Order: sequence, then structure tokens, then C-alpha cells
Amino acid sequence: MKRLLLVLAFVLLPTALFAQVADRDVLLTPDGTLYTIESKADTVNEANRYLTLTVTHSNKSTTTSVIPDTTKGGTNWRPALTYDADTNTLFVFWINTPNGLSSELMFTSYRDEKWQPAVGVDEQTYNLCTNLRIAVTRKVSTLQKDGSYADAPQLLVHAVWWELLGTTEHARYAMFVIENSKVKSYELHDLSEFGIYPDMPFTVGKDFNPEILRHPAIIEGTDSVDVLFGDVERVTMNRVTLRPIVDGRLHIPVGHRGGPPFAPPQTFSANWTGRISTIASGPTLVMYNVGSDTAGYVMYSNGNWSDVRTLPLNTTFSGADAVAAITRMLAQQ
Repeated sequence: MKRLLLVLAFVLLPTALFAQVADRDVLLTPDGTLYTIESKADTVNEANRYLTLTVTHSNKSTTTSVIPDTTKGGTNWRPALTYDADTNTLFVFWINTPNGLSSELMFTSYRDEKWQPAVGVDEQTYNLCTNLRIAVTRKVSTLQKDGSYADAPQLLVHAVWWELLGTTEHARYAMFVIENSKVKSYELHDLSEFGIYPDMPFTVGKDFNPEILRHPAIIEGTDSVDVLFGDVERVTMNRVTLRPIVDGRLHIPVGHRGGPPFAPPQTFSANWTGRISTIASGPTLVMYNVGSDTAGYVMYSNGNWSDVRTLPLNTTFSGADAVAAITRMLAQQ
């Protein structure tokens, strides 16, 4: 029965999410160019969705193009953008769901108004990917002859997402090595490889909403990323530091690299829909969600979670205003 319910979820989940939240991402480059990527429904078959990129130049002129590989059918959604200023290359990551029963992480690059062929990662049957987040680092620790490590320049893209596979669900991680405006290689991990877990699940309230555990987050550093991820079976959260190294090959060493596991907000019962985002300042975390009428947030500080707090949205106080206020509040902690 559980397997049947998960199969039905594969078919229904993307449609439900499109109704909840605008499916887009924006990126502003140092030279003033604004990139906007958006998932749109096919006018012939609304079950299919493709991605369009709009480029607004500093002189106010705009150009729009469609990622060619997203017009071949299926649902293309949850786009995320990053940019390499050294090569003037835009990288696009997204989730492709070809048939409602499987999905995979996709990526491509855009340079000189040309798209590279899209590449898929880890496609599996009965596999649904959601809640994609990416981050960039530009240095890697490299083994020296004397046994020490020193930073060397290297562009890396890190991605985290939530995956439902068969009767299980968990957080996933990928690291992409970028050279000459292209992805040279990548490696995949279950984030459970880097965490540790209590002997027993943490105790939560009877109305606890486990959705807050299904939105892994990435926090950028210079040569590493911090990743926050949950586990719905163990009802726990981990925050780990992933630092790529070169010691014969470039990779993420497997093993725990963070503090002890900790409980999620144990009384959390809010009906948050769409994306749940995370921002951090040192050890303090804020997880927030922007809905149609309110923005909600919960803070983790000094080992404790606050209650869920809400901000009403209206014509004079938008979702973007709420995010700016939450970010500023965290910076003052």
C-alpha cells in the first residue's frame, strides 16, 4: 500500500506544487545583467513544462530563449541558476520528470547566446526529486608534498535535493567540477553518509508536520559548504560541513563532518506549502516559508527552536519584503 501511495504521489506532486509557488529563479551578475529562468506550461499539452531564460542587459534590452532540451516533453521544473564571471557562463540546473514515475537532476550551460546539450544525473524508476538548491565554491584544498593542504582555485557547483525512491525518502547531494565552461565530472552521495543519528528518534508533538525535514539547505563558504538536512524516519536534523579535497583525485571525503544531530522544531505544525528556505549566521539558523497571505519563520539558536512566527502580507508588505526583514533580523543576532 505504501508503494502505491508513493507512485500516486509521483503523478500528483508536480501539479500540486505548480499551483502553490512560482517556479522560477533569478540571478544578477556583477556587470548588471539580470537572468530570469522560469518553468512554463506547454500550450498544446499542459502536462508538459519547459524552461525559458530571459536576459535583461544593463542597457535595458532583453532577450528570451528556451532551453532546447526542455521542449522534448515531460515536466521541467525547479530551475536554479549560477554564474561563472571568469568565462561569462551561466549554468542552469533543474529537475526533469519525464513520465510522472521518475525524475532526474539536469544541467546545461549558456554562453555567447548558445546552449550546451543538457546532461542528466542519476535517473531511476519510481524516483521523484524535489526541493533543489545549489551553491558555488571557488577553492579546493589540495594535498602538498609535505602532507599539508593548501587552497587552489577550482569552480565547483554543489546541489542538494530531496528524493523519494520506492518506499523510502532521503536527502541527496551532488558536486560538479566545472572547467572551461563545462561540467568535467560529478559525484553523488546520500547525505546520510555524512551525518550521525541518535539511537532513538527525537520526540515531537502529535501534530508535527514532517514537511520541514524535506527541504535540505546549502550555505556557501569559500572552500566548503554547510548542508542542513533532515531525516523523516529518525525525526532528526544534521548540519555538516562538506570540504572537497584533492589527494590524487578531487572528491568529498566520506564521514561525519559536523556537530551532533539535533531535533527539528518539535511543536512545528504549520501548514507551509511550496519552498521552505534556510538562511544562517554562524550557528544560528532561520527556516522560512512565503505563502500567499503570510510569511512564516522559525529560528534555531543556542540549541533551541523558537515558536513559528508569522508576518501578514498585503499590498504594502510583499513576500520579498518579508524575506528582506527576516534576513536583516538574522544579521543582527
